[in-house]
Amino acid sequence: MEEMSVDVPLPTDKLTIGSNSNGGGRGGVVLVATGSFNPPTYMHLRMFELAKDELQQRGYSVLGGYMSPVNDAYKKKAMQKGYQRTLAVLSRVRNYLCKSGLVDQDSLKVMLLCGSDLLESFSTPGVWIPDQVRAICRDFGVICVRREGKDVGKLISNSRILQECRVQTY
Repeated sequence: MEEMSVDVPLPTDKLTIGSNSNGGGRGGVVLVATGSFNPPTYMHLRMFELAKDELQQRGYSVLGGYMSPVNDAYKKKAMQKGYQRTLAVLSRVRNYLCKSGLVDQDSLKVMLLCGSDLLESFSTPGVWIPDQVRAICRDFGVICVRREGKDVGKLISNSRILQECRVQTY
């Protein structure tokens, strides 16, 4: 599969860089949500607020977040050419913010923000590349907002990769 390279600069004017409203003892976090967002809903936006509140309680300073909608070529039921894999999106955000000098690489954590439906898809054969799921969990982190009717603890216990990475539930 060919990955598309995007050289468009990230918008950074709304990030709260340099201001640690809660002390930011554990460093700064940028949240990234990926998906079809078709259509974008109130809950897509609310996920960012819920994650921010939880992370701040745990001593992190949340600098901001990005929604990364999929390309038109994306099909929910199968992997298709023409869109960026989530790992590439997370890497791009981290690399851009660090190389631009906006944040210190040692104090920045870029995390995948998702609902429990996306977390569940980590274990669905053919949807994710297992080594990329490991890299996302290990190198970035995942914050999952529980959706009605989904037992996140069970999703984690049923996934060897998520167990390996010791994903914390919030």
